[in-house]
Amino acid sequence: MARIPSSLSLEDLDQILPQIVDQGLPDGGEFVVANLNEGERTAALVAVLVWHGFLPMSGVGLLLGKLHINRCVLEPQKTHLGKKVRKRAKAFRLTVNKAWPEVVRKIQELTYTSAPGDCWLTDQVVKAYQGVEKLGPRWRRNIRFLSVELWHAETKELVAGEIGYTCGSVYSSCTGFTSKDQYPGAGTVQLAALGAWLAKQGFQLWDLGMEIDYKLELGGRMVPRAEWAQKVRELRTLAIPLETPLGDEGSAPKLLAMLREVPDDERGDPPKTTAKAELPARDVKMPSEEPAMVG
Repeated sequence: MARIPSSLSLEDLDQILPQIVDQGLPDGGEFVVANLNEGERTAALVAVLVWHGFLPMSGVGLLLGKLHINRCVLEPQKTHLGKKVRKRAKAFRLTVNKAWPEVVRKIQELTYTSAPGDCWLTDQVVKAYQGVEKLGPRWRRNIRFLSVELWHAETKELVAGEIGYTCGSVYSSCTGFTSKDQYPGAGTVQLAALGAWLAKQGFQLWDLGMEIDYKLELGGRMVPRAEWAQKVRELRTLAIPLETPLGDEGSAPKLLAMLREVPDDERGDPPKTTAKAELPARDVKMPSEEPAMVG
């Protein structure tokens, strides 16, 4: 890992990060790290990392910027849809940025890296995400963090959701939750409905992060870092707002009607099911060595 020192100016970092993206980190890894308790500077660091293709997250009390060696991406209009998903969708509706605090709370309760309670979406990194909205245009650019919610239409219960962000016409899923015991398949419905809504809003690329079977089942494909960086640079200046669906636009069945149903024989082997198989989450395992310096 490479450490971003507090003494390094944002302007210098903005010039250094493209070199790291193109040439790789000194140790050949995927992370840069920085302090997570520097208020507005931390929010600006988050925005700068996003602008250059890093996923901002947290670990061991630090801000982490992850630049995957290979990234899972999907053109939203190519989101795969299975028969079971369409059947399950009848009970749900999708919204955007209507329940940020509740989505954060449920992720912290239900989603973890290695064991219950081990969630990288800490209050500190959530505060940094929210701080991006308050930045001036110099650093905020076309970046916005938001929540995505899936509701049970009859009970009005929040059953699945995620925290993500937009950077131009790229949407990135950070981490999420699903009430899969009470509402089996809700996480898959949320992802499929979101894919349809992203396509309708004009987003060109959906960033799904690390490779997990269910993401490939959704239609994602793995691309090398260089291709990911090229896409980010092409699409980050095309600002597209991700608004909430109005009225019955958020009906999951109506959203899924925009997607092509993919037969099982075109979808490959079924995903391996784990406790977190439906979650749009990113795992992080921290190396033990002291990170090198950036700058």
